[in-house]
Amino acid sequence: MSILETDPFADDLLLMRETSPKTSQSASSLSRQLTEAYVALSKSEEVWQSSLTQALRHITQTCANVLGVERASIWQISPDMAKMECLCLYLEEQNRFESGLVLEARAYPRYFSALALERVINASDAQQDLRTREFTESYLKPLNIQSMLDGTLRNEGITKGVLCLEQVGQRRFWTEDEQIFVASVADMVSQVLLFSSFRDREMRFRALFEGSGDAVFVLNGPRIIECNPAAFRMFRGNREQLLGATPADLSPELQPDGSISSSVAASHMQNALEGASQFFEWTHRRLDNTLFDAEVTLNSVMLDGVNCILGTVRDVSDRKQAEDALVQSQRQLAYRATHDSLTELPNRDSLHLSASRMLAQSKLRGLQVAVILLDLNRFKDVNDTLGHRIGDFLLQQVAKRLSLLHKDNELEVYRLGGDEFALLKSHVSNRDEVITLVDAVIEALSKPLDVEGMSLEMGASIGVSFFPENGDNSHALLRCADVAMYQAKTHGENLHFYDASMDANSTRRLTILADLGVAIRSNQLQLHYQPRIDLATGACNGCEALLRWVHPEQGMIPPGDFIPLAEMTEMIHPLSLWVLREALRQVRCWLDEGKEIAVAVNLSARNLIDVRCPALIQSLLHEFGVPNHLLEIEITESALITDPERALQVVQSFHDLGLHLAIDDFGTGYSSMSYLKRLPIQTLKVDRSFVKEMLTDEADAVIVRSTIGLAHSFGLNVVAEGVEDEATLQALCNLQCEQAQGYHISRPIPAAEFDAWYLQRRGN
Repeated sequence: MSILETDPFADDLLLMRETSPKTSQSASSLSRQLTEAYVALSKSEEVWQSSLTQALRHITQTCANVLGVERASIWQISPDMAKMECLCLYLEEQNRFESGLVLEARAYPRYFSALALERVINASDAQQDLRTREFTESYLKPLNIQSMLDGTLRNEGITKGVLCLEQVGQRRFWTEDEQIFVASVADMVSQVLLFSSFRDREMRFRALFEGSGDAVFVLNGPRIIECNPAAFRMFRGNREQLLGATPADLSPELQPDGSISSSVAASHMQNALEGASQFFEWTHRRLDNTLFDAEVTLNSVMLDGVNCILGTVRDVSDRKQAEDALVQSQRQLAYRATHDSLTELPNRDSLHLSASRMLAQSKLRGLQVAVILLDLNRFKDVNDTLGHRIGDFLLQQVAKRLSLLHKDNELEVYRLGGDEFALLKSHVSNRDEVITLVDAVIEALSKPLDVEGMSLEMGASIGVSFFPENGDNSHALLRCADVAMYQAKTHGENLHFYDASMDANSTRRLTILADLGVAIRSNQLQLHYQPRIDLATGACNGCEALLRWVHPEQGMIPPGDFIPLAEMTEMIHPLSLWVLREALRQVRCWLDEGKEIAVAVNLSARNLIDVRCPALIQSLLHEFGVPNHLLEIEITESALITDPERALQVVQSFHDLGLHLAIDDFGTGYSSMSYLKRLPIQTLKVDRSFVKEMLTDEADAVIVRSTIGLAHSFGLNVVAEGVEDEATLQALCNLQCEQAQGYHISRPIPAAEFDAWYLQRRGN
């Protein structure tokens, strides 16, 4: 008998090919050793026939020996989840056992939360891992514990305890074989604890047997000789109908994988009778012929000298449905991250991803790629006159018309935002092809639209750039197409191809950039601060700094007009420096007034690839005497696209400085899950586009719930942006979101108004 026949993780265990850093044996040798150890435990009389104390000692000592660790322990969590007690601790160096140590949940909330969420806690660097570093000062450092591998003990879906392995002296990478082994042994320990309770206290066993929410069966040979009331309810029958039945009678002919139920059930039962604990998923059939998904556990048990099978069946239909819903929401989240919610067209981030592939293919074939950027004429007038509802309808109709041009894989259509659309045309051999395509675009858009009795015509200004002539990446090509489009709009023409001379003639842009330099040097810029509150207490615990520019001649210039221009040039560096200095100066003022208020500052893509940026920020913090933790750096997923590896290096440097790091506009980027795993962040900000409609749009509600749950599973705090009413605020509280900001709390305001708001809120 091997673990491959007895454990649900055995296939994964056999496939592993990595070796433990603690040993020199090969992957197959390690896998075989773990298999043999597990089988030995599953058959050991010391585990199943001796006292609970002897069983736990045997298990911890075996785990310590086979994994080569210095400490192995088993803990049991109290029913109220408030604490857990050490049932057995094996110390390999002294070859002795201890017990009785108690840990309080309130002292280690993240670890207890991780136990509830994760089956295995793989903490190779236990002193830095978010889930275990709470133990660093009180426990890990004094004992020189570097790595932990914990498998949770579960019963009825609830965490009951943990099997903990601890490596002393050096860090250790836990292989997948070792993680599977610990998870499997943890399951066995769960069964040992339950079995011990059954064996040693018959009255207690009867109470558990009768009151269990899971169906419990006792089988003698292939037939059921006893079952509990939960079995009657689960299988919708009575005692007489179930007694004498076989597992095949309560199963469909075939399982979902096509295997024959009777054959597979017989194999599981034979393994259980031979002492190998069985745990597997199964599709059962009720007596009314309805099917349901279940988790089944089989163990051998001696009853009146007869080797019987004790089986538990847990209905996991609800869990399966929840998992399916989560998968669906994740797919939807991934779709929303790469598509425009209004038109369902791929968005800007999707364009950059697709362009990388398209440019690489065209380069190999020696062909051109055309980037066609179009901006609707007079759309702002229509939007302002007829309202956003009509404006949104027009954008949807434009998207449909452009999509009809998409007849093959050589053309892709995108909405970049506002009334801006883009088309990527591959396999371009000459400009005439593009002119023909542009003519088709103009013709499609020139057809009148009937809107509430009115006939509207939506022309467009179009700019075109070419790969490789005008740039070697999508960012450069979009910029060139944008310059050409601006020329077309300025001259009242439909189309312009990019020419380098156009950049010099982009008067307003040059003026804005020149004036922006003056504004930075002469302090014409302002920072407004939007408060952020703790949802549990209502107290203000920080704010976000937002840049404002009141031009002496042009008046208020929206950030969207000058920040993107600055990001295209080196102007972004002095602009970012001004924002950081002003934000830290304000924090210093608040500290002098006795107010400790953290401030969040957004950094651009250029900042994130500037390796000098962390040192500059450290210098500014020292200059103003501001503690590092009062500065929060907000980064967007899209800002990491330009040079991901260098950006991650800079972000890691921010983390090493002790700065608070947050992902801004989560869900609108292109690779949310992968960057959550790689970035050393503390906070995730849910984008306002999901929050503002969460009470009326179920899709947005699912995304917000899933995002909060995902963040908490990574040990992150959550800030909801765009909270515009009390009902949304309460809904976020119910979802255990930690923080929020938005117009319902306060709009972005100058520092003086912020001070008044802050004092008023404290007074309330």
